[in-house]
Amino acid sequence: MRALVPLIAATAAAAAGAPRPATAAPDKPGRVARAIRLRGAIAVDGALDEPAWAAAEPQAEFWQREPHPGAPPRFATEFRVLYDDDALYLGIRARDPDPAQIRGRLTRRDLDSPSDWLWVGVDSYLDRRTAFAFGVNPAGVQRDMLYFNDVEVDPGWDAVWEAATAIDRDGWVAELRIPFSQLRFSGAPEQEWGLQVVRYVHRTSEMSVWSPWPKEATQDVSLYGTLVGLRGVPSRPRLELLPYLLGGVRLQPAAGGDPLRDGAGGLAGAGLDLKAGLGPSFTLSGTINPDFGQVEADPSQVNLGAGEIFFQEKRPFFLEGTDIFRFSLGQGDGDSSVETLFYTRRIGAPPRGEAEGDHVDAPATTTIYGAAKLSGKAAGWSIGLIEAVTGQEVARVETAGERDRVIVEPLTSYTVGRVRRDLRGGRTSVGAAATAVHRSLDGTGLDWLHEQALAGGLELTHRFWREEWTADLRLAGSHVRGSAAALDRTQRASQRYYQRPDAEHLDYDPTRTSLSGAQLLWSAGKTAGGRWRFTIGGDGRTPGFEVNDLGFQRLADYYTQWVWGGYRDVSPGELVRDYALNLNAWSTWNTGGDHLNVGGNVNGTVNLLNQWGGSGGVGINLNPLDPWYLRGGPAVRRDPVFDMWAALWSSSTGRLYGGLDGYAFLVPASDSRGFGVNGTLTVQPRSNLDLAIGPTFQLTLDDNQYVEEAIGAAGEPHHVLGRLRQVTAALTVRASYTYSPRLSVQLYAQPFVSGGRYTEYKEAVAPRADDYHDRYHTFSDGEVVGEADGVRSIDRDGDGAADFSFSLDDFNLRELRSNLVLRWEYRPGSTLFLVWSHGRTSAARDGRFLPGEDLSALADEAGEHVILAKLTCWFGL
Repeated sequence: MRALVPLIAATAAAAAGAPRPATAAPDKPGRVARAIRLRGAIAVDGALDEPAWAAAEPQAEFWQREPHPGAPPRFATEFRVLYDDDALYLGIRARDPDPAQIRGRLTRRDLDSPSDWLWVGVDSYLDRRTAFAFGVNPAGVQRDMLYFNDVEVDPGWDAVWEAATAIDRDGWVAELRIPFSQLRFSGAPEQEWGLQVVRYVHRTSEMSVWSPWPKEATQDVSLYGTLVGLRGVPSRPRLELLPYLLGGVRLQPAAGGDPLRDGAGGLAGAGLDLKAGLGPSFTLSGTINPDFGQVEADPSQVNLGAGEIFFQEKRPFFLEGTDIFRFSLGQGDGDSSVETLFYTRRIGAPPRGEAEGDHVDAPATTTIYGAAKLSGKAAGWSIGLIEAVTGQEVARVETAGERDRVIVEPLTSYTVGRVRRDLRGGRTSVGAAATAVHRSLDGTGLDWLHEQALAGGLELTHRFWREEWTADLRLAGSHVRGSAAALDRTQRASQRYYQRPDAEHLDYDPTRTSLSGAQLLWSAGKTAGGRWRFTIGGDGRTPGFEVNDLGFQRLADYYTQWVWGGYRDVSPGELVRDYALNLNAWSTWNTGGDHLNVGGNVNGTVNLLNQWGGSGGVGINLNPLDPWYLRGGPAVRRDPVFDMWAALWSSSTGRLYGGLDGYAFLVPASDSRGFGVNGTLTVQPRSNLDLAIGPTFQLTLDDNQYVEEAIGAAGEPHHVLGRLRQVTAALTVRASYTYSPRLSVQLYAQPFVSGGRYTEYKEAVAPRADDYHDRYHTFSDGEVVGEADGVRSIDRDGDGAADFSFSLDDFNLRELRSNLVLRWEYRPGSTLFLVWSHGRTSAARDGRFLPGEDLSALADEAGEHVILAKLTCWFGL
């Protein structure tokens, strides 16, 4: 239940004081609570004054997890459980000798805050891997989330349930009513469920749990206690309907002389989400013409690389069901962890085709006609199926007064299937996943897209030897099919670059109409128990592996071998709560045997008893060879990169708190270097008002930033690079005012400016040379024979004629993204949204970072305004 209280810091980096030995939890869950059938009625009002509560069995023996594991909690807690034919009820008494110090921040629903919290986790499947978690703070703010694979969490899961709280002279009380319709369980006449109750006291950061859960454990749901006594819970049909109506207006500047845009347009929509129970364990979810709007826009970024930027999913329909549908293609943190077989943002993404003309009006996203999802668990099996259909999209084009319509996205079907079997009480799990994409390309002119894309995977996870050791094995495969143009594009894509002149192990075939590939991931090691831990693993992909039609993948054609070792002490001393030190090392080759990379780092984190903390690390990458850097050119030798990073965060017990993190890197051979700093500062002048600012600043000096491939007069390629000085600054502002947990106003705004200027343009002439300066030839002033309209021409042979030309890529990008959202949950599950969204963009080719001029230019842009009202109404039958 690691994410129940997000204020628990991850791990730590240095210690002080003599540690105390941690008290271990029992090998098997031993706590048992009994639910009593409710006689009469209960008002969910935060006052446990009905006779039924007095008749229920109290559970008062809690176990301290933070800050002194195994010690008696300083703050006593007890709870009781009741049920009737419709719902599960929990009454929790959180005692506190100083009720005036109880902290409950008033925020909108599902928002984390520095508050006291009570959480209830219910493993109604009793699979020791999956749990529905319900949290409430003293202000009555509700949160819910879904746990899967024992320790992973889906904070986007939402349920319709009730809670009420009250503060009195003995502390505070929480009363919860959780409808059985929001849970999933078997149809047995007598139920046994997993149960956990967690209390967090913010001012002392004490966490106590009902069923012991040691900090050193890498388990969560499997350590829950047991809830018994549930008899005769009826299995009745479950049906939820959530229709919506949407209306508004879009105001955008009318482009001068653009007949396709008049500057204003109405917005209207209607749709329906539904959920139907198929027996007690499975749910069919469907959506017709869904509204997949986002409260916050994606952050602004400048992408100078060849790869795609990953953006987090924020759409509710796809956030639900993470526990079943996720199949990761990465290991550990960083970019690899976002690679996945199923990347939900492929569905409804911006159209892939581009329309050309004097004036173009193209859709920003692809319409989702409908989507359906079946998911659930029964008898140790987890099963999931998704089907979605997106429509054909057309752009309006005008050229020389003639209008036309151009297809920019075909009618497409997306299918995802998932199955998993839990064995040995969830300690062993085997599973499979499959995805399929089918496009209707006839007559669209989009034959450069795959007509068909298939992918699948098998997985095995196993915990053994007192559950302190873990083994993980995953195998994935892919197959794409289409025209020769589509497969030529795939072979030449940034993941593989089959066309590289020195890639003798790759079979580049421009007539190919299909491509297949595979990936293998494995790891094994000691991940729990004691202070010392280690893991070894590997990750390899064949050159033809390609899942980007419905997944997310950065690279192919590599094999990485890695090892991790760590020391972690969770026993608090006089100043330090816990700390950890880690050592990582890795080495990478391609399937041709070239050694691509070897590196490592040392990092650590420390959490103090006063809730302050910090982390940091240093690392090195030796980079012997990079086959992707010249983007289809020969592999190039890179030079050692030294990097470091650090972070510091303060306690959030006061009205002012924040954090600061930064990084720096240095490449001595090329005199490349850079650093970045990010800060966050939150001010809470009142219990229901939050103001947060997050400044960002980055400076990069890169001596060999790729520019482009210039083609010479004889057709020969010239790979041009330059020394780039890029400066980026942004400020993220958030503010929220909450009138009640069901009525709130939120503001989000992010001005963003970035400027990049190139000097010392150069060409790669001996890419594998040992010395950096031998690899590149820097163009002298005498070799420049022409420069006009942003294009520079180079004469290398001295005959006075241009041998090749390339674009000058200096840039300035300025953006502002903002929105204001009023959210009113006028009854449980039903919400009214009033939204004002504003965005503007300005670009130039000066390249200098001049904040005053950049912001002035941004202010001069008219931008776009969207004003919307959206009404949803939840019906539960």
